[in-house]
Amino acid sequence: MRNSIIVVALCAFFLCASSAVASLPHYNSDIGYTIWLPKHWTVASSSDLEIAEGACKPLPVQGLMPNWEAGYINPDSGRGCRLLVEAKPGRKMRPADISNFNNFIVRSLKRSPLHDADNPGCVTLKNATYFRDKKILRLETEVGRGEQAMLGLTYIVYTRKGMLTFVGYFDPADEQTQEAIDKAVLSLYLDDTVRY
Repeated sequence: MRNSIIVVALCAFFLCASSAVASLPHYNSDIGYTIWLPKHWTVASSSDLEIAEGACKPLPVQGLMPNWEAGYINPDSGRGCRLLVEAKPGRKMRPADISNFNNFIVRSLKRSPLHDADNPGCVTLKNATYFRDKKILRLETEVGRGEQAMLGLTYIVYTRKGMLTFVGYFDPADEQTQEAIDKAVLSLYLDDTVRY
């Protein structure tokens, strides 16, 4: 009996240790969140963020030019930032306001001139999912057409201080990056001062 307890305890230890090694926490004290990313990903430098701002990929959520405040890089991909973060200050929204805003975003995407198939930089909404318990809207879009097409994931995280927007772009065949971004943003931990 004692040996079986020891074996179970060792198995649990190795399972927890292997999942901890698979991702590392990155704490952003300026914005107030912790995100778990694959262990080989790194925090973007200010020059990386400037390059990302200059790239100007069309965002599914229209507004002013994004002001990327944080970003994360997969050095193996060699294509710059894989995930970018912007904080949009504002008030804490009520659940009904969040629902109305989510509907507005989805309707706007469907009617947007960027949705026009003749536009080489068109943005096509593929899927929209709202995670009510996490207060996160996930938008999956396709940017561009043909060989130049990229998939985009945009997450709007509602907080008590406004919204955080996480945006990642990757090649359509790059399922590993999509899975890593999904796992990272959906496991986001917000500080008490920021949490909804």
